Amino acid sequence: MAALDYAQIADIYDTYVTSEEDLPFFLEEAGKAAGPVLELMCGTGRVAVPLAAAGIPMTCVDNSRPMLSILRTKLKARRLPAKVVHADATRLTLDGPFRLAIIPFNSFSEFRSTELQRSVLSGIRRCLAPDGRLIVTLHNPAVRRVRIDGQLHVLGQYPLADSDDTLTLQSVETLDPDTGLVSGHQYFEAYDRDGRLVWQRILTVAFRLVNHREFQDLVREAGFRVESLVGDYARSPFVEASSPFMIWALTRTDALQCA
Repeated sequence: MAALDYAQIADIYDTYVTSEEDLPFFLEEAGKAAGPVLELMCGTGRVAVPLAAAGIPMTCVDNSRPMLSILRTKLKARRLPAKVVHADATRLTLDGPFRLAIIPFNSFSEFRSTELQRSVLSGIRRCLAPDGRLIVTLHNPAVRRVRIDGQLHVLGQYPLADSDDTLTLQSVETLDPDTGLVSGHQYFEAYDRDGRLVWQRILTVAFRLVNHREFQDLVREAGFRVESLVGDYARSPFVEASSPFMIWALTRTDALQCA
């Protein structure tokens, strides 16, 4: 099970998660797959809906029923075919084979132990085609750590739909340097046009930073070959000191490797 309780913020998730920088990348990769695509940690469909709209046969998996409810509403409104599955990615049992599996938006980091990460990778491998591929986006620890300082950071302000209120999002995070575990809170506050607080929510945050050498070893042991590693969605080479992300493209291999 992933670490964040998205039921607390499902109804406002699309208000503040509006990035589209990865969509051309995933549209291209899904198009190359020439077959069914599996998205894990799909949430409300920020990536899945555009892929489905492009004619990609999608299976969308998430552990949050409220997030999936919003995804189903979007698909129905646009008359898009996609299979929506409520499931825990650490105990994945799906019929395949899928040509491509994706875990966008750093979501793999929410599996905070090596044991859970291995379970996720094992489940994905089982439902991929023999030459199927997996794409995982991860934080680059060297860059992401900069904001993990125990201080309160304002992440943004966003207009709330169907009202004149404004959503303010702030966060505070701390890092255990020995384990890479990050813990903290996100603070959601809605203010009316006069600046008065209307409501507040607090979401507990928990994830784990994984460095590229650790992830490389992990996926090789799980039966994947590293096809490529890039540092952003323009496919720039990964630079450990400065790349915003680690975007891994992996290919399923015939046999598991010994740890």
